[in-house]
Amino acid sequence: MINDADNSEIQAEWDLLNDLFPNDLPSSWNPYTVKAEACFLDQNAEDSLMAAFTEAELVERSQRFMNQINQFWPATRLKTSLLRNFAEQIPDELLNRLAQAATRMNEEVSSRSLSLADQLVQCVQELLPQWSEEDLQVLARPFAYAMRGAELDGDGVRSNSTILKETSWSELSEIEQARTCFVITRYALLEVFSAQETS
Repeated sequence: MINDADNSEIQAEWDLLNDLFPNDLPSSWNPYTVKAEACFLDQNAEDSLMAAFTEAELVERSQRFMNQINQFWPATRLKTSLLRNFAEQIPDELLNRLAQAATRMNEEVSSRSLSLADQLVQCVQELLPQWSEEDLQVLARPFAYAMRGAELDGDGVRSNSTILKETSWSELSEIEQARTCFVITRYALLEVFSAQETS
C-alpha cells in the first residue's frame, strides 16, 4: 500500500523534472530542427578555417601535414615487412631500430651521395655499436657488391646462403649477428628505395 507521503514525494520529483526538462523545449542537438540548422551555421561561420587563415597558409600547412603523414607510412610498412620476414632471426627491438635507421638513410641518401656499403655500415652500426666502422666495412662488401656466384636475389636476401639460420639471435656468434644484420639491412634498404620509387 502506497501512503500519501510517498505519493506527494514522487509527485514533487516529477514536477521538478518537468520544470527542469520541459517536453516542448526544442533541443539544438536535434539536427532536423530549423533552430539547430541556424545554430550549426553560426558555429561554422565563427570557426571557419577560411576566416582564420589565408588560402596560401592553408595550402602550405596542409602540404606540410601531408608530408609528415607520408613519412610515417613507409616506416610502418617497412616495420611490418621486417617483422613478418625476420622476426625469428633477430629481436623485435633491433628490427624496429633497423627500420628507423633505413628510413633515415633514405633521407640522407637524397641529401648526400653514399655508396650502398656506406649505407649498410651506417645502419648496422646503430644496431651493433661495439663494432668499429672499418670492421663493418669489410663485412659489408659482400652484401654491397655482387661477388663471384654470390649474387643477391631480387629482395636482397641471398637465396642460396645459410646466413639466415634458424638459430636464435643469442646463439649466434658476433660475426654471424653482424652478417644477419647486413642481410636484413640490405632487404630493408631495398624496400625503402622501392617504396620511394613507386610513390
